[in-house]
Amino acid sequence: MTRWLLTILLTTFLDISTKAQETPVWADSIPTPDTVKPKRNFLKKAGQAFDAVGEFLNGCDSTYITPQLYEFTTQMELSTWRDFYHMRSSITKNSMDIQSHYSTILGGYIYWNIFGFGYQWNLSDVGVRTGPNNSIGLRRTFVINTGRFFFEYFLFNSGRTANITKVSGLDLKNLDTRFTGLSSKCTGLTADYIFNHRHYSWPAAFGQSSVQRKNSGSFKLGFTWNHQHIKLDRSQLPLDISEKMDTTLLFNKVDYVDWAVSFGYGYNLVLRRNCLFAISLLPSLGYRGTDIQENERHHFSVRNISTDLVTRASLVWNNTKTFTGLMFELHTYSYRDRSFGLTNNYGMLKLIVGMNFVKKKEHKTPKQ
Repeated sequence: MTRWLLTILLTTFLDISTKAQETPVWADSIPTPDTVKPKRNFLKKAGQAFDAVGEFLNGCDSTYITPQLYEFTTQMELSTWRDFYHMRSSITKNSMDIQSHYSTILGGYIYWNIFGFGYQWNLSDVGVRTGPNNSIGLRRTFVINTGRFFFEYFLFNSGRTANITKVSGLDLKNLDTRFTGLSSKCTGLTADYIFNHRHYSWPAAFGQSSVQRKNSGSFKLGFTWNHQHIKLDRSQLPLDISEKMDTTLLFNKVDYVDWAVSFGYGYNLVLRRNCLFAISLLPSLGYRGTDIQENERHHFSVRNISTDLVTRASLVWNNTKTFTGLMFELHTYSYRDRSFGLTNNYGMLKLIVGMNFVKKKEHKTPKQ
């Protein structure tokens, strides 16, 4: 009896064990093929989102614009730069004009996709120790250059060496007019929106990252912020002039912050294949806060409406791989109060040469 009972129990245990091996207890937790959800390809999703952003920023009509075909761009530039200052006394109606010496600037940009960084040096500073009689010209720039938007942040110092070209009531002939006591530092940013971005290419005209194929123009809406600091060292004025001139024309420091909204127009004229002439005018209206120190005792602040104008023009040849061109840029800033006025212009003419490299994946020719 006992033997038969043990035999039954052993047979039952082996049968249960065999079934357990064939069907694990956790089998119910394993999803069937019908319930398995496909894994999300996050890299693919991210790539699609990046492509959508790229299309939003740079999407264009290819019959009017050839977009940037490459990932990287290098650009070298040689430019000449000059500052102009006009000072006027509202009390005596006298005025004085100062022009800086031409500064020769060498520098360049490097771009990755839409992002660029530029650095320029004044060649007259090479090998020269900084001092009161040499210029200190230097410019650094960060840009975001797309078909729809343009953004630029910059810092620059102007040269110190200048000439006094006009003083009311004085004949400057045969007088020493060299002046080394005027300097300017400026920090600013510019942001522009291009309305007709599918037909008009701002980068083709001033960024060299695309090519305009048909004539087109566009209105532009912009915002600018500038902080400029101008110093005049009276001790550096030529003696013959300082003893005879109207002292109400002089100041020690002018420090201003300018916020402005601009609305203007740009036009690209295709002269022939790969060759473009472009011009852009951006008048602006804004608010300016100015602090003026006329001398050690007299200091005042002015808060008023400001009007400025930025003019740009370019002549560019670009075959999508290499490019070269000439560019002109002129900025005008003015400050006024009841007794004193100062207008500051600076102009730049530059020659550029550059190339694009590492073609974007979507523009590569498929291998046969």
